[in-house]
Amino acid sequence: MTEINWIQTYIAPLVHAPGAEDLRDDVALLSSNGATIATMDTLVEGVHFLSADPIDTVGQKLIRVNVSDIVAKGALPSEALLSIAWPKTRHEGEFKDLMAGVQRDLEVFDIALIGGDLVGTDGPLTLTLTLTGDCISARPVRRSGGQPGHALWISGEIGWGGIGLEAAKSNGEAGLVRRYRVPQIADIEAAKLVAEHASASMDVSDGLFLDAVRLAEASQCGVELNLECVPLAKPTTSLDELFSQCSAGDDYQVLLAAAAHQTVPGFTKIGELTESSGLRLSFRGARVNAPSILGFEH
Repeated sequence: MTEINWIQTYIAPLVHAPGAEDLRDDVALLSSNGATIATMDTLVEGVHFLSADPIDTVGQKLIRVNVSDIVAKGALPSEALLSIAWPKTRHEGEFKDLMAGVQRDLEVFDIALIGGDLVGTDGPLTLTLTLTGDCISARPVRRSGGQPGHALWISGEIGWGGIGLEAAKSNGEAGLVRRYRVPQIADIEAAKLVAEHASASMDVSDGLFLDAVRLAEASQCGVELNLECVPLAKPTTSLDELFSQCSAGDDYQVLLAAAAHQTVPGFTKIGELTESSGLRLSFRGARVNAPSILGFEH
């Protein structure tokens, strides 16, 4: 089973708080304060980052993947809890470097570290961050608010994560490698645009195709994407290369739905939600079949 299947089969039945949205969104609404949300992400060595990655960049990535979830809900990051399972084979100097990277981005995103946990392990380095966020509006923007005919918009460019990972594996261009190690997530200002314009929103972490389908399904819609409109890291006319960039993941941009009459400044319109379920793709006016792999699934 995939990660989502495990969650829905074994974990979701234990969750009854209304703010948890049945675990079908990236954040939970804290019951004590309707304008505060929380998210949590874990990075595991060999799964979410390479053992050879400079450890300070791993700390930065941990902060950024969580900030991305908060921003995509129309909220600003606030307070964090940090959990570290530290391999006994790693030395103190590496721990110092890890925390330097964490500190760097706590300051960049104005986040207060308020606690956490530290344990030793014989396994891989495992890092978990719980991050709260303050909603700009009264409530977070969920995945589930889209309607047929609503336009889909994307922030930034798609494909840098996958391109950077391949560069890291092959000792390629340093600038590309850093795109993977320290993701250039959507700007904090995007949170205000989500709060103002979006009917549904989420961040793109597992690939544009897969996450567009997830947003559409949560909104009980289908989705149509115009591939020539997708802002790619490396523009191409090759469908194989286009599919690769749209399915690789690790981009951490904001995907939102908005009413057809709205324009979202700084975002690119790439398609729309539809009444018919499923994913439909078009390229230069012609229908194209979706790839067999839409994105990264655990």
